[in-house]
Amino acid sequence: MIKKLPSGRWQVDIQPGGRGQKRVRKSFDTKGEALRFERWVIARQEAGEDWNPKQDKRTLTDLVKLWYVHHGHALKDGESRKRKLNALAERLGNPRASHFTSGDFAAYRLVRLEEGLSANTLNHEQAYLTAVFNELNRQGHWKGENPMGKLRKLKIDETELAFLDQEQINRLLEECKASSNPSLYHVTRLALATGARWSEAEKIQPSAFTPHRVTYTATKSGKNRSVPMDKKLYEEITENLPFQSCYSAFRKAIERAGIKLPKGQLTHICRHTFASHFIMNGGHILTLQKVLGHSDLKLTMRYAHLAPDCFFEVIRANPLSEGL
Repeated sequence: MIKKLPSGRWQVDIQPGGRGQKRVRKSFDTKGEALRFERWVIARQEAGEDWNPKQDKRTLTDLVKLWYVHHGHALKDGESRKRKLNALAERLGNPRASHFTSGDFAAYRLVRLEEGLSANTLNHEQAYLTAVFNELNRQGHWKGENPMGKLRKLKIDETELAFLDQEQINRLLEECKASSNPSLYHVTRLALATGARWSEAEKIQPSAFTPHRVTYTATKSGKNRSVPMDKKLYEEITENLPFQSCYSAFRKAIERAGIKLPKGQLTHICRHTFASHFIMNGGHILTLQKVLGHSDLKLTMRYAHLAPDCFFEVIRANPLSEGL
């Protein structure tokens, strides 16, 4: 309850745990401050944080709830990540967080590997759980060390990023053009010409286009990026907006074109193809980084080996090249 005192200040008088639990009273200069404090108190109680705990009895799911209240709700994938974290906590037996160790996770990881789960998926789970402890520690809701802090991730062999050659591109576009889905051909060309993620190209709105460029917003990195376009392609694309969903039609077009792709690369094949041809045609790696929206150049460097002069020194400077 919030009430105004004779002094003009606003008092919060609340029992967050219900009748019989400790009452919290605090006064503020403004009603807005009092409301914010009341919400904060309720959020802490809902997250399972004791007011004066003699012993920290919170479980992993309690910490996940607390993380979501104070941080996760603001993330683009916050709801999805919370579900994954809760499922992970349950698979771990939902232990008391203060008793949880990196050894517990390592043992769980070994079992999951033997069950056929990929190392990449397990590394993601480790990263998510590590982030929960780190964020709660930053905000003062977790006082101990991060039990996951020193645990190394599983080593993953780097996989080659598939891309389409020109003949495959032509076959694919023919199949897209012949599709009953009127948007497929245009979405595919937009993704191939600008390096867009499939979802970015498919959901693009007319307001994103200005002569002669497209600006992608609400991106994975959270940063907008603007990419120039050929005038003819720009005009054809903008005449056919907005697009309808066509991912399933794209999958079928890939199959009809007889194109075999590595598992998990269908979504990004247009993006990888753009980046690969950009570098093979002499494009600059830093320009590519900006077009793709990579915050870390290491991600963009995956395409560097496709540059026409990459490792040319090997031919010129190897010990058998003398006199050639």
